[in-house]
Amino acid sequence: MFLHIGKDVIIKNKDIIGIFNLEYIKNTKEYKSMYNDLTEKKDILNVSDECEKSFILTENDKKIKGYITKIGTSTITKRLI
Repeated sequence: MFLHIGKDVIIKNKDIIGIFNLEYIKNTKEYKSMYNDLTEKKDILNVSDECEKSFILTENDKKIKGYITKIGTSTITKRLI
C-alpha cells in the first residue's frame, strides 16, 4: 500500500519507521540532530507550504529519509488503516 503525503508525493507504507507530531518534537535535541543530518545528506523533503504538522521517517534499502508535511498525524494514521 501507499500513502499520499501532499504535493504528489507518495511513500510506501512498509517503509515508514515513524510518524511524529512536529509540535511536540521540533524543539528536542534528537529531532534537531536528525533534521541536520538529513539536511546535510539531502534526504529530507518538505512537502508543506507553510504549516508544518508532521514529520515522517522512512527507511528503504538501508537509506533513511525524512518528510515534513502539513497533514496531521491523526489524519495520516487514518489513511494507513
